[in-house]
Amino acid sequence: MLVLTGTSGRLGGGVLQNILQKGLMPPSELVISAFNVDGVPAAAKDAGIIIQHGDYTKPETLLHAFRGADALFLVTYPSVGEERFEHHKAAIDAAKASGIRHVIYTSLSFGGITGEESIAGVMQAHVRSVKYLKASGLIYTIVREASYADIWNIFCGFVQLDASHDDVDFVVPGDGASTWADRDELAEATASIVANWKQYENKSILLSGPRATSISEIATLLQTHTGRQVNVKIVSPEEAIIYHMRNPALPQDGGKFLRNWATWFKAMSLGEASVVDPALEQLLGRKPKGIQEMAEELFVVQQPTGLDTKEFGDYAK
Repeated sequence: MLVLTGTSGRLGGGVLQNILQKGLMPPSELVISAFNVDGVPAAAKDAGIIIQHGDYTKPETLLHAFRGADALFLVTYPSVGEERFEHHKAAIDAAKASGIRHVIYTSLSFGGITGEESIAGVMQAHVRSVKYLKASGLIYTIVREASYADIWNIFCGFVQLDASHDDVDFVVPGDGASTWADRDELAEATASIVANWKQYENKSILLSGPRATSISEIATLLQTHTGRQVNVKIVSPEEAIIYHMRNPALPQDGGKFLRNWATWFKAMSLGEASVVDPALEQLLGRKPKGIQEMAEELFVVQQPTGLDTKEFGDYAK
């Protein structure tokens, strides 16, 4: 029996969708643990999957949701705050107490080859969670997901491609590179790992895009595909934070999220997110898409709909 978490999100929901559509596992071998059971995709209910209420702040609900399972697919909690690690710790503790033997955990591609050390703020809870999981005595599988190509604009200075401006400014504290990948392809590959979890005992898998692409290279692609002038302005972290606090694309939080965001660029400049690995291609059975291959769908001028910051939780609300 395998417990799935995060199925109301795009990554976890994509994993569930791939498992069901491809018949990777019988629905009878799945349980879904969710804080909001009403938000679980209808496909899970239609397939007859058991759905349990699981709240990271109430360990007794996790114990009930996890009981009788062999493995847990732990999708990272959407936040860059301290609560992210605390919620992961609660899930790992509950897994061990309920008799689960194997935890499949989703991390990020920051941290170079191993992913176990990083200066990126967004990676700190992952580093702590992986160390805690490995020290727990449970069997682990770490799935390190590349940066999602569809949130390129968060990295590039909170850009929104609306019809009111001809020029686009990237005001950022660095020009590092990341191995951007298609979130749906990451979900597809992750589903294969989850469905075959016994083959990945005590392994860490890096799912990278096909190449590392820098902020300035994204600017060139954007300029080519939209015909707009794109100005890349590399400034100090302090200047970038002040600029985006004065020109807010995000609701104000006293600069907390921006200070975390600024650390990503130092990490990228050190090559933390630029390691290319063949695992994603091997799992997909085809070449994965990167920023270049997705440019037509990513660089679309539209009415501002707000930035997709769901992955970063309360820091970016």
